[in-house]
Amino acid sequence: MYFWNIDALKRDFLQGRFSQTQAFYYLVVMLVLFTLPIAIVGENTSVWDKALFWVELAFVVLGTTFIYKSNGGRDGREFLERYVSLSWVVFIRLLPLIILFGIIVSISRDIFIGDADYSFTVYDFAAVILIDFIYYWRLSHHMADLSQASVSGVQLSGEN
Repeated sequence: MYFWNIDALKRDFLQGRFSQTQAFYYLVVMLVLFTLPIAIVGENTSVWDKALFWVELAFVVLGTTFIYKSNGGRDGREFLERYVSLSWVVFIRLLPLIILFGIIVSISRDIFIGDADYSFTVYDFAAVILIDFIYYWRLSHHMADLSQASVSGVQLSGEN
């Protein structure tokens, strides 16, 4: 992995030496860095805020690793292209569920906690974990479908 030498990285691309494994490593490091701001907590944080950081970090690393393997691992093709593109569509498809969970969590918080100042609760935590699980599960499923179709030459069906 290069951290500063962009010319060497560009040479690797041009000479066909940039592998799917290298793409995976760059993606995982980038996603971990994007997840780190969750750890920046103020004075009014709950135990659920702190727990969410560690669970999100685990989902990013383990979920992305699972998706990488679903794509065929080091023998997979177009990992980054597939990951980014499929992630977008899976996210858009999950958006109604995310909104529904947000409404349910908000109502649950009002019923069981009342009008207290907002803080991240077990309801929020459970909803985020469930959404994360569904997201990585569906993304892995679609990545595996695409990978199997690429290897076998089989046409994909019109299924969701």
